[in-house]
Amino acid sequence: MKKVLKFLGILILILVVGYLVLCIASPAEGKVEASAIIDAPKSVVWKQVSDFNNWGNWSPWKEMDTTIVAEASGPAGQEGAKYHYKGKSSGEGICNNVGVNGMEMKYRMDFITPFPGSANGIYKVSDEGGKTKVTMTYNQQTSFMMRGMWALMGKSMLTKMFGRGFELLKVYSEAHRDDTAVVQNIQDMAYPAHIFAGVRKVVKWTAIGAFCGETYGALGSALGARINGAASAIFYSWDEANQQTDMYPCFPVADNAPAHGATIVEVPASQAYMMHYVGGYAGSKAAHEALGAHMAANGKTMGLVIEEYIKGPGETTDSNQYETNIYYLHN
Repeated sequence: MKKVLKFLGILILILVVGYLVLCIASPAEGKVEASAIIDAPKSVVWKQVSDFNNWGNWSPWKEMDTTIVAEASGPAGQEGAKYHYKGKSSGEGICNNVGVNGMEMKYRMDFITPFPGSANGIYKVSDEGGKTKVTMTYNQQTSFMMRGMWALMGKSMLTKMFGRGFELLKVYSEAHRDDTAVVQNIQDMAYPAHIFAGVRKVVKWTAIGAFCGETYGALGSALGARINGAASAIFYSWDEANQQTDMYPCFPVADNAPAHGATIVEVPASQAYMMHYVGGYAGSKAAHEALGAHMAANGKTMGLVIEEYIKGPGETTDSNQYETNIYYLHN
């Protein structure tokens, strides 16, 4: 018995020493990289990668752990967005969008359970021989005693999971490669200088219709013959978190003379991406997403967003026949 105990003691000592040597030899930073070539437009892949609302379409963790409950919040596809997940096998954590540059998104992971920690990395979408290449990097600082575990299991497990995630992303994106065919309608144009008379206010999304109806009625009476174009609206912000917008319903006018109950806004000439959208206002989200993705893909900085209502409730009772020109001014 003593010989057995002595043997076990020596074996345990060897294992402990071996593990400590592995910890010493392993780097403090754990790094994983993955990539895939996808036969789908960049805008389709970018929408899946950058918008946390779409991560459930290709998450390998969701495939592995059916108990996961995830929630996206904040401005979709923009800095400040968050993805909070919690599952029996996956633990709990938050992924934070910490910066977007074109079609490159930096993220930070904050792990809550089973072990507190953090990691950071980048998702990037680019052209690759007529197809789309998506790449990602993951960097995690590991404590001294966890370096051995990372070397033994951590890196290989995450490499496998990220690879599986990109397999699922490829399948989903190629099956939905025509989802943003609307991008083909986008024109790069010179937006001429405009003078607008309108009313600016921060309103909840649910109050947009009432606010615009009341404002256009009052503006029409006050401006009369000065109006020289279709009813429009300038959007200064679109707050997903609070479901509200800073907007300016307005009419283009011939001069910048004061107008009762209105403020004058002069928009200088600018380059713009423009889309002619046909359909109800509630369905214009896809058009805006396509314009935003197109702008990011071309590395442009967004300016004002302007909607010009060519045909609306005053011309037809069928919302499917509404016509709107949507302009994304850029530089």
